[in-house]
Amino acid sequence: MNTLLQPLTNRQPAAFHHLYRSGLPSTPTLHPNTCLIARIGWCHRQAVNALTSAEADGWWAEKQGLIDALLHRDDTDTYKGRPGLRARYAMGLEDGGSLIRTAKVKPSCHHRYQVL
Repeated sequence: MNTLLQPLTNRQPAAFHHLYRSGLPSTPTLHPNTCLIARIGWCHRQAVNALTSAEADGWWAEKQGLIDALLHRDDTDTYKGRPGLRARYAMGLEDGGSLIRTAKVKPSCHHRYQVL
């Protein structure tokens, strides 16, 4: 699991392939949530391709919220005094928690996040 989280926490470019593999059991507590990993990768690509630094900062904040949901931590106070980024971080944190809860009910999903 460290090999997947290492690029995420260091903001290094990483390719996230979201594949559905039928027949393989998934235990959300032991394996990374593939939908959440795909969403983190999508936010990363959006940040890299953002046209302005403000837009990129929003995507980075959302991505960090998703990562923190995966790691079961909350760093909302980091964005104190920056309400726009705090809202994006909170959205990522909330969405990440929802994806984790959903994976407990339905461990595999078919989502693909693509840049249009």
